[in-house]
Amino acid sequence: MNPRTRRLLTWSVAAAVVLSGGAWTAEPYVQDWAVARDVCDGAVSRDTVDQLIPEDTHLKESRGRQIEQLGTYTCVLTAKQGDHARDWDLLAMSAYTRRDDQDLAFFDSFPEYGSATHTVLPGGLPGFVDRFRDVVLQVPCPDLGKDAEGRARRLVSRVSFAEDALVGAGGTAYRAAVSFTNTASKRLGCGADPLTLTRTAAAAALADPGRSDDPRGVVLADAEKTPCAWVAGAGLPDGVDWRVSGEGSAAAPLASCHLDVPEEAGVTEAGGESIGLYAWYGDWSNRFVTRDSTHGGRSSMTATVRCDGEAANFSLDSSDGVRDLGLSEGVSEADERRLLRLFVADQMERHDGCVGEPKFSF
Repeated sequence: MNPRTRRLLTWSVAAAVVLSGGAWTAEPYVQDWAVARDVCDGAVSRDTVDQLIPEDTHLKESRGRQIEQLGTYTCVLTAKQGDHARDWDLLAMSAYTRRDDQDLAFFDSFPEYGSATHTVLPGGLPGFVDRFRDVVLQVPCPDLGKDAEGRARRLVSRVSFAEDALVGAGGTAYRAAVSFTNTASKRLGCGADPLTLTRTAAAAALADPGRSDDPRGVVLADAEKTPCAWVAGAGLPDGVDWRVSGEGSAAAPLASCHLDVPEEAGVTEAGGESIGLYAWYGDWSNRFVTRDSTHGGRSSMTATVRCDGEAANFSLDSSDGVRDLGLSEGVSEADERRLLRLFVADQMERHDGCVGEPKFSF
């Protein structure tokens, strides 16, 4: 009998004990059942919680807190492993409707540069998995109107899982994050359309950004299989073993394309060269392209345009050796400008709500 089947059977017995009025509080599995059936007012279903619990671990309690004046809703589910072990957070969830709190949430994911490792969520979900393996989601709040600066209000949620949580089960982590976000939207008066899991997301394990079976991506001829299909016709120098990888979806608040030359390619002593192109949607990303925070000067090789009433920012970053890949012509500065223009044009087509001509800084 597998662990989950055994747990479900035990929980069924626990439920019967509760309903019969027995002395259930002394039984760990009965407490598991009692806690799991109402995690933060149903923010996460009992079945989903069950799939996250490691073997020989028992639930302690769930604590939810809502501060309407600050537009925040948080929930923590604690667990315990062993009789003398200290309680730890199996699941920690938070949601914010104020811009300051949302900017801090994005800062946690991207403390300095917008190029920090991340993976866009599967199935078109509007968010990403960050460097901590936290799931970050963003949804519009039509019932909250606009903020003081005239921007449409939104809700940003962040869901963290314990290192030992069973996030490898099909769709479990994403199901928890979506369920919590939908609950937070209701509690905070956001009014967002409920998120749903597609078949792809429902079958996916929690991504682990930075770890990939093929970190080099696909060969240039297969670029159309990636979110960076435009690279196939970008006119990159011939004779180089370009590898293409990328992240992005129409709903995600960010996207990226990476053009790499593996070290073992042998075309130059400066192997491992790369070009990275990045897109971020929302005013929260202005700091990534600002050279001088005092005077607001923009960094070179960047662009901006308005999308959904806020700034969308774009950037190109390349390693020094890209300019000379052992060929008569490497990737010149003019080539990089062209790549950035192509990337921005492609992103504006993929992302709804972009208007006007982009402004470039070279």
